[in-house]
Amino acid sequence: MKKLYKILAIAGTMGICAAAILGGVYGFNYYTKQKEAKAAAAELKRREGVVGSYSEISYGNKMFGDMDLSGMTVEEIAKVLKTESRVYKDRKVKITVDGRKYNYSMKKLGENIFYKASDGSKFQLGEEEKIANIIVNMDKDKGMQEQYNIINGGSSPSEYSVDIECKYNKKKLNEFTRKLDENHVKAVTNARISKDGSIIKQEEGRALGLDKIKKELKKYLKSESRENFKAQYKTTAVKPEWKKDDLKKVNTVISEFSTSFVSSSSRGHNIQVGASRINGTFLLPGERVSFDKAIHDSSDGQGFQAAGSYLNGQVVQTEGGGICQVSTTAYNALLMAGIIPVTRLPHSMPVHYVPLGLDAAISEGVKDLVVENTYDVPIIIKAFTQGNTLTFQIVSYEGVLGDYSYKPRAVQLSSLKAEAYLDIYKGGQLKESKFLHTDTYRAES
Repeated sequence: MKKLYKILAIAGTMGICAAAILGGVYGFNYYTKQKEAKAAAAELKRREGVVGSYSEISYGNKMFGDMDLSGMTVEEIAKVLKTESRVYKDRKVKITVDGRKYNYSMKKLGENIFYKASDGSKFQLGEEEKIANIIVNMDKDKGMQEQYNIINGGSSPSEYSVDIECKYNKKKLNEFTRKLDENHVKAVTNARISKDGSIIKQEEGRALGLDKIKKELKKYLKSESRENFKAQYKTTAVKPEWKKDDLKKVNTVISEFSTSFVSSSSRGHNIQVGASRINGTFLLPGERVSFDKAIHDSSDGQGFQAAGSYLNGQVVQTEGGGICQVSTTAYNALLMAGIIPVTRLPHSMPVHYVPLGLDAAISEGVKDLVVENTYDVPIIIKAFTQGNTLTFQIVSYEGVLGDYSYKPRAVQLSSLKAEAYLDIYKGGQLKESKFLHTDTYRAES
């Protein structure tokens, strides 16, 4: 029995020890877990604090030009943007032309200065806080751990950059260069012979490289230069091609052609008025004259009278009837000088004062005789009446025709159709028969 009690006592002691051991292990594990939980909570709180410390400042990878905006507040970023943009806004264009100064602000030139973000967004000056809020709040919508990783370098923050861009105002720039043109550019004036025969003296012109100035200003106004634009320009003299002494040589009649008319009639009056408006027309090489415009220019105060003219196959009374004889007579004189008009049109019906096919009609706004001086020296178109004769003369330099002479010729194909040629002679020998035109007329109804 004693032995049994002893065994039971030993077993109880061992159970107590085992329970104590098990209880100790459990307590240790519990303590460890509690400690880890507290540590995790503390770490979480620490990380939240780190992330919280960035709530009002920007993460990395935020740039304004070459300037890093990382770690800045909205106020700091906005201040940087305003300070930098003011540099561009306060720029000046300072130009001197022949000693005269021009000082233009960006506002006066209509310069558009704005911000352009890397995502393509554009912002105007004055929207700096809006840009700053975008930068500071970027990535703040991510979870706490993601933001902590960004701060800790475990992951990269979103990239965002802002630059200043400048765009010039085309209209304002054109206005500025136009002002330079008005103030400094002067057209060269060649010597000319007026209708009364007096010579108007030549005047030297002034040229300015406006295309170069505009190109340089465009480049500057579109650039990110922080400096003022400063430049000096000078005009250059433009010498006249034709001087007074050159025109004294325009003194030789190189061709002449006449037609007959009744000077005492209304038609005769119109012919005399038309001739007086063309008389003395001076053309430098390459210059043109429109007979329609010149003859219908009533600034001299003279008026046309009603006389016969062609309309729809009939002879009708219209103001200015008969002036086509002026253009026709001129046409033949010009051909005899070797000058083929740029524009020439026939009458609708035959005329009596030149061969069929050698007429030249004008009708206000409808038909015209346009003449260009094809010589390399000036010419004068002279027109005058004497009694019942209308005469045109082409006056130019002596010897301008050289050994050449010219004769217009018509070949009548029928009573209402003809071809015209200009026969060209050299040294009295026919060298060429130049075809001019074929005209078909209608009979009077």
